[in-house]
Amino acid sequence: MVLELTRTGEARVEEGTLAHAIREALDAPKDHQVFIPSATYLRGGHRVTIHLMEGYAFVASGLPETRYFALERESPHVKKVLATQSPQRIPVLSVVGDNDIDDMRRRLQEVLAADIEEGMRVNITQGTYAKLDGEVLDVGAEEAQVLIKLRSFKVIRSIPRVFLEPVGDAEDDQ
Repeated sequence: MVLELTRTGEARVEEGTLAHAIREALDAPKDHQVFIPSATYLRGGHRVTIHLMEGYAFVASGLPETRYFALERESPHVKKVLATQSPQRIPVLSVVGDNDIDDMRRRLQEVLAADIEEGMRVNITQGTYAKLDGEVLDVGAEEAQVLIKLRSFKVIRSIPRVFLEPVGDAEDDQ
């Protein structure tokens, strides 16, 4: 489902709290997918938000249609739930396919990869070290050298830049 956001909704994107607010408004389970085509992290002590598509959010189907349409009336974060009219003049939710959402996720990851800099804290999104955080020591055209600190050891690995998601500057963690 495609949601057009209000200014309040866009502010919640910047805060990183919109997905939770949408799930709550829909009375959806915590694992109900909400994709907001943006990413927010700290750089130099300042919050940076990169938008692939500003002003929109995408919510997985699977709930009664009335819950989605209720967002327009009941949520301060949603301006409009995109829909078309059937020949019988009944609103029908507009949907975006999983392949299109996956494509947007890949494009956002590519934009984030281009923003990777030396000294930045990153989360590794894929591969052997997926879900671990590290510090970028050096950035190449396709890969970055990342210092990964675990309890018992430290390791430096070359990680494809598209597998890295900025979390913030290394000095922001201290």
